[in-house]
Amino acid sequence: MALTAKELTAIEDQLNSEKLLVAKCRMYAELCSDPQLRQKCEAIAGKHKTHYEALYSMLQNQ
Repeated sequence: MALTAKELTAIEDQLNSEKLLVAKCRMYAELCSDPQLRQKCEAIAGKHKTHYEALYSMLQNQ
């Protein structure tokens, strides 16, 4: 089933948001001196990377 132009635009916007969140969380992890907080930031970055990859695969299948 093909996505509409509006759906594709929404996915592209979300892709950009997820990419930005990955970058921010990784930056915050680098700035953390507390190992537990660093690990949490890295885990959150990983979740957003997974979201990004899922959205990207939706676009690849179109």
